[in-house]
Amino acid sequence: MKVTFICHSCFLVETAECYYLFDYYKGELPALETEKPLLVFVSHSHQDHYNPAVFAMLRQMGMKKVGAIFPNDIKLKNYPEEWTLLMDSWASVNNGKISGNGTTFGSGTASLNVTNPDARNCTDIDVLNGHIFKVYHSREYDLPCRTHIRTLLSTDSGVAYLLTCPEGTFYHAGDLNDWITEDTPDAERRQMTGSFRAALRPLKDISIDYACLPLDPHLGCHYADGFLYFLQHIGAKKVYPMHFWDKPETADQFLREHPEYREIVV
Repeated sequence: MKVTFICHSCFLVETAECYYLFDYYKGELPALETEKPLLVFVSHSHQDHYNPAVFAMLRQMGMKKVGAIFPNDIKLKNYPEEWTLLMDSWASVNNGKISGNGTTFGSGTASLNVTNPDARNCTDIDVLNGHIFKVYHSREYDLPCRTHIRTLLSTDSGVAYLLTCPEGTFYHAGDLNDWITEDTPDAERRQMTGSFRAALRPLKDISIDYACLPLDPHLGCHYADGFLYFLQHIGAKKVYPMHFWDKPETADQFLREHPEYREIVV
């Protein structure tokens, strides 16, 4: 895998078979191979994690095979124009065609030839191209390019993604973090910390190659609570700080306080 930081919580991951773009907010993308499939992952609907303009930008770049993976907290009105919801996980299937709450929106024309009513499999990029694949937390899905994802429930909104492909395993936390500050009441603090740690339990016995985790200076002295817990109890070969807004020096601060992670934290 080649992992490129774009901005805020946005990362571009490249493998031999495809690109994965996580949580595009703003920033310039590097030159891309236009024939290589690209999957756009969105963790949740907040504007610093999802910018619908990314789809027009990819079209202008000449990308020819683009699909997207959205959590269910993103409303249809915020979907890109002329794209189609490939399948709602709760949709019913009749003779290979989606009915029920399978939805077409904008001016797009659906090509709904998926036969799995649980939306667990969508392994053909030609099917996913130009479509949104809707996911829910605490589930697993097969995607094109021999890609498998597992979704975790966020402590804020949407999901976190654990992605596995032939080159390795990549974790993107989205806004799954221990969001406490000095002003958080004790009861809320206990609930938040407990929910965060419980959400990470499915990862405990998984070998993760790359992990992107929030390291947010807005949390004050608790800026690294979730980050440090992940390093101590989950672990990854390489960890990329994100969500540090306009203060990249937050990562330097963490490494001064925890120099034992200098070989792990990028």
